[in-house]
Amino acid sequence: MRITQYTTYLAKEGYYPGGEFVKKPIFPSVPMHGAHTLTPAAEPVARDFLGFGVAITGSSCYNLSLMEKEERAALLQKIYGKDGLNLSVARLCVGSCDYSAELYSYDDVAGDVELKHFSIDRDRAYVIPMIKEILKIRPDLYLFSSPWSPPGWMKVGGSLGGGYMRDEFVECYAEYYLRFLQAYEAEGIHISAMTPQNETETHQRGKMPACRWHPETEATFIKAMRRRLNEQGMDVKIWMYDHDFAESEPRVHWSLDNIEGLRDAVDGVAFHYYSGAIENTEPLRQAYPDLRCHFTEAGPRLYDHYATDFCKWGIMMSKVLQYNFGSLCGWNLMLDETGGPNVGPFFCGGLITRDYTTGALSYSGQYK
Repeated sequence: MRITQYTTYLAKEGYYPGGEFVKKPIFPSVPMHGAHTLTPAAEPVARDFLGFGVAITGSSCYNLSLMEKEERAALLQKIYGKDGLNLSVARLCVGSCDYSAELYSYDDVAGDVELKHFSIDRDRAYVIPMIKEILKIRPDLYLFSSPWSPPGWMKVGGSLGGGYMRDEFVECYAEYYLRFLQAYEAEGIHISAMTPQNETETHQRGKMPACRWHPETEATFIKAMRRRLNEQGMDVKIWMYDHDFAESEPRVHWSLDNIEGLRDAVDGVAFHYYSGAIENTEPLRQAYPDLRCHFTEAGPRLYDHYATDFCKWGIMMSKVLQYNFGSLCGWNLMLDETGGPNVGPFFCGGLITRDYTTGALSYSGQYK
């Protein structure tokens, strides 16, 4: 069914055809007591919905690993079990991200273009074991992966923090990413989709693993990656962009319109909610109706109505369904009471918070 949302908000800011930002009514106004109702329409949703999920970050795995085995098993049943939230999608990090206990890539040896030192051994400490425990509960979990940074030596600046991708290392990086997918497959962890880069439009001022990608460089990488996946017979979808709604026009639209071979190499477009609105995707969705959009990151603030902002997340979920997105994935599965560990300090909350000193669990509004 199609989901129609009625809201008391009369207008939102958004980008619309014509090139200017305008205020435009989106939904009819209704009395407060009728706000946020969902009305089924007669026509069916055009394509299957993969489901809802969260990111299994390094920090999430670290916090899970600190729990007693029985306690952890019970919690994971509540999240992934058929009688719990029954989450069906998860995001994995390629190397470290801002929510990791340590910073690393899979090959930190500068200039190793043959990737002789490539290794996922650091993930074997607690990341891979926690993913495997989750897969025992939900073996059909749809996994997609995102890197926060290529190895620093592949970038202008030479470090994981900030910087730009260097064109001369695009082919090497495609091989690096392929080896990650193959290494996880060898561990029994099948990754069904990938994004080239978390948040392609920012270097995060060097505060965390990040990398800014020029649209043409991203497209070159996607085509190199698609060629390798096809040669290896690997069925892995590629979702481009992986950044905020606000910056999606005209970058994604321009890239698909103007870069030869990109549309054939890409399977979807990934979005975050931190700036802009889902309505920003309307021009893209109209121009490329066969290209599926995915909502790949959104998480609560630890101290900002952490346990009670469930209406916010309910509205977001209904819009994802209304706009026929293919999936919705939140941010960290579990963090501690400080929002850690992270490389910040940053102050995101997890879907679940575990107090490091007492072991007590608290649940976010996103969970509820």
